[in-house]
Parts: sequence; C-alpha cells; structure tokens
Amino acid sequence: MSSVSFKTVKSFIKIAAVIVGASSTASAWEVDFSRRQVDFNKVKNEDRLPASIQEDQAASILTKVFDSVEPAQDIVIMNTDKGFVPETVRLKKGGNYRIHVVNVNGKEKNVSFVLDAFSEHHNTVFGEQKTFSVSPKTDGIFSYQCPETAVQGKFIIYTDAGAADRKPASN
Repeated sequence: MSSVSFKTVKSFIKIAAVIVGASSTASAWEVDFSRRQVDFNKVKNEDRLPASIQEDQAASILTKVFDSVEPAQDIVIMNTDKGFVPETVRLKKGGNYRIHVVNVNGKEKNVSFVLDAFSEHHNTVFGEQKTFSVSPKTDGIFSYQCPETAVQGKFIIYTDAGAADRKPASN
C-alpha cells in the first residue's frame, strides 16, 4: 500500500466523482410514458378525403390522373460527323416521348442540341447522352439543329385521327 501515492488517490477520487455525477445526470433523462397514447397506430376515418375534394370529384380526379398517363416511348438521336441519325423523327400528337441525344461526333466533341419549338437547349459532350421528355400538342414540322456544325433534323408531329378508319392492305 505504501507504493500508492497521494496523487494517485486524489486522481481516483476525481474520477469517481465524475462517474457519480454522470450517473445522477443520466437519471434526469428518464422518459415519462404516462401520457403515451395507447392506440396511436389506429387510423380513424379511413375513407376521409381532403376538405377541398368532394367525394364525386375524387373519383374523376383519380381517373384523369391515371388514365392520362401512358408509358413514354424512347427515341435516340445521334449527332455524328455526317449529321443527325435519324434526320427525321415522326411523333404522334398527344404521345409521351423520352428523347436521348448522344454526341458521337469525333471532330466536334462539345456541341449544342437545339429544339426551339419545345424549349429544349442542351450541351452534348462526346460520348455522353442528354435526356428530356416531350409531349407534342400540335401538328407540324419542327426542326432541331446543332449550330456549331450546321446540321439539322426535323420532328414531324402528326394526328392519328385516321387510324380507326384504316383497313389492312390485304382486304
């Protein structure tokens, strides 16, 4: 016991005081469960709609949202040394399309893709693709271009009104 110095005993007492103090503050962090709601997982009024929507409107809104969504068709346009491939893209009015523009032009590695009619302007870097979506609302012919290389292509937007009246060529 004589090998234990006064400083060691004093340090031990300080450490013990810190531990006792910490345990007393830890007891202050107890959680009071007396106010706990027993049925907090129970949902009341499961059929309740927001106040801004009446019951007859709810069905029509949901059908409009889910019926109007159709899958997007993917279209790939490549910017090559000789121009755009394909040069002409035909899109149906009212359809949903996802356009992927890929720059594979070895001479011009950083060029623009401009489709003014749909407010789409993109920088295309060699080997990377830019993706955007269009949903044509009007018929017509709309050009897309690359101002740096002076190449041009076109979107032809058509209405499929005659599809119901078409008959097979074999009849």
